Amino acid sequence: MTTRRTFIAGAAATASAAALAACSSSGSPAAKATADDTSPVTLRFAWWGNDVRNKMTAQVIADYMKLHPNVTITGEPGVWTSYWDKLSTQIAGNTAPDIVQMDEQYIRDYSKKGILADLSKLPIDTKKFAKGLVATGTIDNKVTALCAGVNALSIVANPALFQKAGVALPDDKTWTWDSLMTLAADLTTKLGAGHYGINGGLFGDSVARAWMFQKGKSLFTDTGFGWQPADMQSFFELMVKYQAAKAIPSAAENAQDYSTALAQQMFGTGKVAMVLTWSNQVVAQQAAVGQDCKILRLPSQTGKAKDACLWYKSGQYQSITAKSKNQVAAAKFLDYYFNSMDAGKVLLAERGLPPNTDIMAAIKPLLGNADQKAATYMSDIAGELHDPPVPPPPGASTFQTIMERYVENVQFGRQTPAEAAQKLYDEAKAQLKS
Repeated sequence: MTTRRTFIAGAAATASAAALAACSSSGSPAAKATADDTSPVTLRFAWWGNDVRNKMTAQVIADYMKLHPNVTITGEPGVWTSYWDKLSTQIAGNTAPDIVQMDEQYIRDYSKKGILADLSKLPIDTKKFAKGLVATGTIDNKVTALCAGVNALSIVANPALFQKAGVALPDDKTWTWDSLMTLAADLTTKLGAGHYGINGGLFGDSVARAWMFQKGKSLFTDTGFGWQPADMQSFFELMVKYQAAKAIPSAAENAQDYSTALAQQMFGTGKVAMVLTWSNQVVAQQAAVGQDCKILRLPSQTGKAKDACLWYKSGQYQSITAKSKNQVAAAKFLDYYFNSMDAGKVLLAERGLPPNTDIMAAIKPLLGNADQKAATYMSDIAGELHDPPVPPPPGASTFQTIMERYVENVQFGRQTPAEAAQKLYDEAKAQLKS
């Protein structure tokens, strides 16, 4: 998935507190075997990922099975493009794995259909999870998914290009959308033809969510949208201002960049000085550009860091299927996965930083340069966070693709911001399921 393809609290905060208490009940330490752990158990664990994730996850599985010889866990790694179709087929045929990796856009749909078990009733300890993370997988007061990796929206800067342009790095605690635009336009001018201040991926659904938070709205509610077309129109109008200032690449350059592998994108090839990204993608961005990078907050509308309305995002989740015949055994494995220091040292930050704050602190010295920067960034913004967003309503999985089309329409001048905002609202709302 490209950097553009990624992704109020109110009642969810209350649900989080109750769920946290339930999940934090009388569990024993993660790696401690109990006297009744002797009956043979076979579990299946499915996830999507890459070769690195597959190797790390397989190692955690193998380590757990050594501690629990009666447990056999079969890993079923896959890739994003086919994972969901396969899982749907398995669910329909009553052959779903016991443990399944989940994504934010599918949690509510799967939970409403009764596919996911309530983890608050199972022996998984979440006392050490970072604030708000349990709420991100809580649906109707049931914890149906737990965060497998924490990240946050960020802007990654290439200091070498700033130095080349003779432009100072910004104070990300005080900058606004207008000052970012001015800075990016200045970089575009001083770096010369074919170079730009920041990539066009700044104007996607992820930043739209932050934009809505900054306006006191929300991109999604439990049942629909927390914004009106006028709110999205203001976001599109900001994008048009950035285009006019040449702070971002042209519409044609943006369209090509979105469909290009990360290493060949404009940031990776040194043609833009800043790029929007999730903090767990900083490793890939820094590797692509081949330069030591700096992580920055998003701008706010007021010039105050807290008003940037960043949040801790669960990059992926782990869930247990409701029809699993071995839910307790599956939960004990996930307790190890989330809370064992040994597992944390294997998984590191490949899915994002660990949700368990003790493990997050312990593994930081083991992380590479870019991941350490991400960990520091996550600590720096901890006191500024907005309440986590609720999982999108059923049918919202198409929103990202629909929005990309209207962003492109506005950039190419096919539609005005007002027209695109209204049509986006109408089309995306029609996809939502009651």
